[in-house]
Order: sequence, then structure tokens, then C-alpha cells
Amino acid sequence: MTKRRYIFIGTPIACILTIIVSLVISQPGKDTKGRKENPAQENPAIHDPVYNKSNQGTVTQTVQDLSIPNYDEKGEEFLIMRGKDTILLDNDMYKIITPEIEVRDTTNTESGTQSVFITSDNGEMNRVTNEGYLSENVIIHFDLETKLNTDYMRYLPEKKLVSTDDFVTIHGQGIVITGQGCEIDLANKKMWIKKNAEMEMDGVKNDLFFLSKDDVDDTASLEETDTKEMPLEKTYIQSSGQLVFDRSADANIMTFNDNVQTKRGSATVYSDKLVIFLNQKTKKTEQAIASGNVLASQGTKIAKGSFLTWDVNTQSAILEDAQKAEFVNDVLSIDALKMIFYRDTGKIDVPSSGSLKAKIREKSKEKDTTARTDKPDTNINVKWEGKMNFLDGTREASFEKNIEVRRGNSTLSCDNLYVVFNENDFSMQNMKATEKIHIIDKKGSLYNEAVGDQVTWNAKNKVTTLRGHPFAILREGNRRQIFSPKVLFYEDRNSVLCEGKGNLYEKGEEGVEESDVTVDWSKRMTYNDDLKKVSFFEEVQATRGGQKLNGDQIDAYLNDSQKISKIIATGNTYFFSKVLHGCEGFGSFLIWDLVQDIAIMTGNPKAELRKEGSKTFSDKVYFNMAENRVTWEGRPHWQLQNSKK
Repeated sequence: MTKRRYIFIGTPIACILTIIVSLVISQPGKDTKGRKENPAQENPAIHDPVYNKSNQGTVTQTVQDLSIPNYDEKGEEFLIMRGKDTILLDNDMYKIITPEIEVRDTTNTESGTQSVFITSDNGEMNRVTNEGYLSENVIIHFDLETKLNTDYMRYLPEKKLVSTDDFVTIHGQGIVITGQGCEIDLANKKMWIKKNAEMEMDGVKNDLFFLSKDDVDDTASLEETDTKEMPLEKTYIQSSGQLVFDRSADANIMTFNDNVQTKRGSATVYSDKLVIFLNQKTKKTEQAIASGNVLASQGTKIAKGSFLTWDVNTQSAILEDAQKAEFVNDVLSIDALKMIFYRDTGKIDVPSSGSLKAKIREKSKEKDTTARTDKPDTNINVKWEGKMNFLDGTREASFEKNIEVRRGNSTLSCDNLYVVFNENDFSMQNMKATEKIHIIDKKGSLYNEAVGDQVTWNAKNKVTTLRGHPFAILREGNRRQIFSPKVLFYEDRNSVLCEGKGNLYEKGEEGVEESDVTVDWSKRMTYNDDLKKVSFFEEVQATRGGQKLNGDQIDAYLNDSQKISKIIATGNTYFFSKVLHGCEGFGSFLIWDLVQDIAIMTGNPKAELRKEGSKTFSDKVYFNMAENRVTWEGRPHWQLQNSKK
């Protein structure tokens, strides 16, 4: 699996901010050296039309090779203004040919003094207001590789502001920024492009988007990477509002405003605002935050929320929303207040409540041309109140606290859930749930809810195993319940298996206590939904009212009302009836019709009937509880009890 990449802007664009430190343009001082008393005679360049544009005034003074230093509070030079030819007109305007302004930043002592140069073909400055104007090929040189180009720049000393409404372009190493208008706030150390900002970055070995994989496969062979450098996608950012450059004590900050679109390859992020934090020293991105109506997409992957934060140090992205953030692809969707995506591990952490939906892709079968209306819904829906963790590499997910899992006709509630998804389609391979297990099932007729301590599910065998200590419990409303330490639910066979010693209780007719049925067994119980048959094995005892039936195996059958209507016992069968004055029967086979309340016993070779101390052997013995009588078939043999001891 290729690695996902995050934003990484290795560009000197942050050097723009050095201009903010102390950029000041001031008028030439009265003591400036090199002043000529007869400028017209000594400097023929003053006859150039540029000096008399719009009849703004006549030349009163001219200076060649102008250099005016300005000093900060410590007495260090922080700004130097230079000009090849400078002319003072009688209307208090300076005209400057090829002006140059050097702004020095001495605040970063580790890197020494840094200088920014502003040049243009022409310049003007009002001697009274100190307002200055640079025109024609205005360039701000931030360093050897980074510069800003525009056609016009204005300086407002009262506001300590450098401004233009013209189109500007910033070129840097692997980066181009354009926009309409630009301002530099010298006092607050800020710079911004006024509107319609666009930024283009060359490809770097970091992906801008948490939900996309690398455009270059990191698993390519060493031979390929040595012989040919793989090209990387460029990143584009544009906005309709301001692009603000700010400098704090810890980072340089770039803020795009209004209708922001960030794009790299097939991945795009839309937002109302995008803030990028760059390291002061390395000029590399440390963090980026998209906020306001965030929509990130790549192919079938979509993420929506109020905030989306990239963090380079942790290689993670955080998606948040006060109501509900969403992450969706073609087979999986997650809704939560907050989600954290880790690039290196492919992990998703959800530290808040949320929900997950996994869509299961069904394999197409060419022969099956008709749609099945009874086709089970195998999609998975999980809700939780605690937290969720998902690891993409192994497709493992864990959930905590008040979890609800819906799958087909079944709903599972628990406090801890661990799931392994299929590698291809997010269908469940395995599942394990613990603590406060409660299952609601609507498809079976034996039960509709189950309670236990642990439940597991295996996709290969399509079997769910429920365990409880000392018992797991199956219930069907208040009319039937089953106790067993281990219960297995088989999907393919529509059957249930209870292992170990257990008990079944079924409520009879309303208000008739003696119609209740209870069955105890020692080894196992099985239920087949298609046959509506329940089988009990080893040391089985069934009771109803005053009747008791024992056998090695007992099979109970459900009628259309889903109640036990008939019982068949085999192997070492014993029957006792209190209604029939304590009659007992011993045999190998017994059929008990609970509706008619009649039992028929046979034996091998004979069934035995005992009553009031006497016993007889016969082919068949009839126990008629409804009419309160016992009869038999075949040639009976009576053995009377001897009254003498």
C-alpha cells in the first residue's frame, strides 16, 4: 500500500515577511552629499520628459547617486534609499530614476542581517507628506530566488503602509503567487494580496491530502528511481478574498480567504478559509487548517466538516464539525464530531461518538437473472458513544461504549466491539463483542433477543457464537426463554445450537399455569428453523403441569403459533403423570401430543406401566390426561405387588 502524503511547502515565500520588519521610505535630508547647485547644467538627464511629466513643476535641485540611510532606535541602519538620479521639483515632489530601497532585518541574529530590495524604473515622493510612488517594473527582491513584480506601488507613511491595486506576481523556488492588489502593513508586520489570490507549487514528496495516496509509488524498484526521477503533481491554491502573510514569534502564516480551492492531482479541498503555518527557520509547512464548509474529495472519497487540519509533525489530519463530520467512499462511510487520519499507519481515530456504515459488494452471478425479494441485507451499520479506531492496513476496527451494530435482521448492543473487515469490500470477516451483550433478531421463531457476556462471528463458517457466565439467555418476549453457557447461530442452516447444560421454558396458555413447558438437558440443544424442530440430548427432562418426561433425546415441534405442540422422546424413556394418580411408564419411545394432552409409549420389546404398586407390560400404553385415564394395547402381563414384606 502506498503512503499517503500531507502538505509540505518548501519555499522561501515566508521571506516576504522580512519586508514587514521596518520598511520605511523617507525624504532626502538637507545635508545630503553630492547636491548640485546648477542641476540643469551639470545633469543633462533632467531634460528627459520624465522629469516634467504633466507640468508638475520645474527642477529646483538634482542629486546623482543618491544614498540616504535611516537608523533604528539602536542606531543601526535599517533602511537605505538610493537613486541613480534624484530631482526636487518646485512643487515639493522628488523624481527618482531607477530608485532602490534596501530594508534590513536584524531581528534574526542567528542568520545575521537579512536585506530586502525594492527597485523600479521610476519613483516619486512628496517632500511634505512623505508619500511615495514607484512605477514601471516595480520589483521587491526578497532573496536571490524570491521576488514580487507589479507595475505600481504606493507608500503611505501615516498608515505605515505600502500598497498597490495593480496585478502582482510573486516568484519563488518552485512557487508562483498571483493576485489583484497588495498591501504591506509595516507596523504590524503583515502583508496581503487583496483579492483573487492564486498559488502554484511544484510537486514535492508530500501529499496535500489525507484521503489520497501518493502520486508516485514508493514501492517502485531502486533501479527505476535511480535511473529516472518520477514527476510529481503540482499543487494549486486559489481564493477570491485576501491572501494574508503574517509573522508570529513561532511561525510564518499564510491565510487564504473566501471560496478557497486547494487542488493536487485528482484531490481537491474546498473551504471558506485556509491557514498555512510555516516554520521560521526551515520555511516548511508545519500545519494547515481549512475551515468553514470544508469539502475534500478524490474520486469516490469525500470528507465534509467545519475544520480540516493537517499536521506535518504527527503526519495526521483532523476532520471536525460541531454537528457531524463525514467521511465517505464507495463502500464505507463514517459520521462523527471528530476524526483523526494518520498517514504513516493508515489509522483513523474517532475520539467521540459516531456511526459507521459498510456497504457489502455482492458477487454477480450470471445465471441468477431474477432478483430475489427475500435477499438478506448484509450491510453493516455501527453506532457508538465512546470512541472508534480503524487500521486500514489490517482492516481492523475497535469501538467502545454503548455500541449498536445492525446487520440484516439482527441488532447487537455491547460496550466493546472488535471487527476485522474484508480486504476488498469491507464485509466483516470476524467480529468479537464483549460486555453487556444484547442481540435482537427478527428472523427466527425460537427467540427474538439474546443476552450474554461475549459474542463472536466468523464469516467463513457464517456462525455467530454467544457465551455467558454462567449462562447466555435467549428470549422470545415473555413466552419463551433458553439458558445455555454457549449458543451458536448458523446462518446457512437457519439453525441454533446450545452447548452444555441448559434449560428451556415456554409459557403456556394465558392464566393456565399447568400448561407451561420446561425442558432441561445435559449435553446440547439444537433448533432447525425450517423444520420448526427443537432437539435436546442426554439426561433430558421435559415437564408440563403434573407430567414429567425423561429420555436420552427429546424432540419438540412448534406449530403455526410458534408454540411447542408435540414432543417425541427416544431411548430410556420415562413418563410420570400426577394427573393420572402417579402412573409411571418406562419404554424406548414416546409421543406426547400437547394439544390433545395424550401420550403414547412403546417399548422394546414391551412398554412398562406402573400404577399403585403394580406394573404391567404391553405393546403400547396410552396416557390420556385430558380424560384422566390410562389404557394399553397388546397382550398385557400384570405383576401384582406382594402386600407382605
